[in-house]
Amino acid sequence: MKDQYKNKILIVDDSMDNLDLIEDMLNDEGYEDIICVMSAREAYEKLKSSDIDLIILDIMMPGINGIEACRCIKANESYKDIPIIIATAKVDLETLKEGFDAGANDYIRKPIVNDIELLSRVKNALKLKASMDKYKELAENLDEKVRQELEKNRFKEQLLMHQSKMASMGEMIGNIAHQWRQPLSALSLSVQKVKMLHEKDKLDTQILKQATEKSLMLIERMSGTIDDFMGFFRQNKARTPFDVQSATEETLTLLDASLQHNCIEYDFIESDGKIVVEGHKGEFSQVILNILSNAKDILKERKIKNPKIEIEVSLDEENVTIEIKDNGGGVPVEIIDRIFEPYFTTKEEGKGTGIGLYMSKVIIEKNMGGGVGVRNEENGALFWIKLPYKAL
Repeated sequence: MKDQYKNKILIVDDSMDNLDLIEDMLNDEGYEDIICVMSAREAYEKLKSSDIDLIILDIMMPGINGIEACRCIKANESYKDIPIIIATAKVDLETLKEGFDAGANDYIRKPIVNDIELLSRVKNALKLKASMDKYKELAENLDEKVRQELEKNRFKEQLLMHQSKMASMGEMIGNIAHQWRQPLSALSLSVQKVKMLHEKDKLDTQILKQATEKSLMLIERMSGTIDDFMGFFRQNKARTPFDVQSATEETLTLLDASLQHNCIEYDFIESDGKIVVEGHKGEFSQVILNILSNAKDILKERKIKNPKIEIEVSLDEENVTIEIKDNGGGVPVEIIDRIFEPYFTTKEEGKGTGIGLYMSKVIIEKNMGGGVGVRNEENGALFWIKLPYKAL
């Protein structure tokens, strides 16, 4: 019993005798899905309506010849992977080269005197098509898996960003508490003084006016702290130019009371003029907050005498560099290469998420096209950030 093949083969020849001969040979071998046409134009129409696995194409045809037809078929994205066997009476090197340059995969000689050569080349061409189909399927599956993994990674990154912002928000709420402690205390004393003077009938217009002005000033300062806090977390989808030094100074302002509360001295060394980069100002401020908060925690944890943080902004022809240096003793050499990994933390359980520095790296490298790193110096760690400078 002969094998039966499901492949669909298109034969293109202007001779009905040749069409019948090739079709009979293929039928005898078990190929039953055969389409015969007598011109290139008819072939194009069949390609549009049928899923062809192989084309056997005569070179010498009136109108559009086989070489031109082959070239046109291979130029079409939908048909370029269909193998083409050219049928030719001319088997000189020049003719064959012209056929292969047009995109033919193989050839058979005319006249066809036996089926051995034809069937052998047809089987090889169909094996090639099967291999290419399998490769395309694998490539499509791989593309889909890559897309799915990218989607998973994007979701994980969004989740990490959200967690990082929540951690930063917790840090900022602590900073607000420090910022509000002094004005709240002063406001409380002012209200108590007014109450006491009123009870003793010593509250005159001038004292009331002074107390009111002082209270309003304190309330305005506290309101400004809230505005700064809201600005820190305000979402801005578009990348915009912003001044690195102003953004760094604003973040330091939010941390000022917390640093003072922990007796940590800080020094901000600025460059002259505006230094502009492009990105999301809020995200950049979050990076500065993460690094400064880590430095503050290390200085507290290690009970460093005369704790100090130094922030310096410098500029060369291409890059802005922000360096944040502390005197907390540095990062242990065995972990210094891991501190930007997600969920890696040296803090006690419940005191650190291990995502702050990782998200800082993502923000600087992926979102702003820069670089971030750390190295140990004589007395402590130095975190550096490099960003492309945007000249105004």
